[in-house]
Amino acid sequence: MAITTKQQRQQRRNEALQLIADGVPPTDAATQLTVKWGCSRRTSLRDIEIAQSELANALNSVELQHMVGWLATQYQRLAAKAERDGQYAAACGCLNSLRVMLVQPQLDRQFEAHFRGRFTHHGHRR
Repeated sequence: MAITTKQQRQQRRNEALQLIADGVPPTDAATQLTVKWGCSRRTSLRDIEIAQSELANALNSVELQHMVGWLATQYQRLAAKAERDGQYAAACGCLNSLRVMLVQPQLDRQFEAHFRGRFTHHGHRR
């Protein structure tokens, strides 16, 4: 039999969602939930994981496209400013993040479409 009721569990998960949405780090949110609700840290972390997945599911594809566009613009501005200030390592980091965010997913999809389970080419063994 459960120690908490469904309603209490839902309230705890709603509070976890609110903490995560407010920008509280997951470890701090787990500590706050543990202290307030008297549950174990593991239970609090599970509630936080559920809250994070709910936040991720709430984003639809249009919102994700806007977010990626905004992030790309921010990285471009930051790279230009870093390069202008002579911070070349920061500029390279921005450009690498842009590559990972925008180009790498396409390359990964192309690789998966053409990968046949072998890492070497055996064209000479026909």
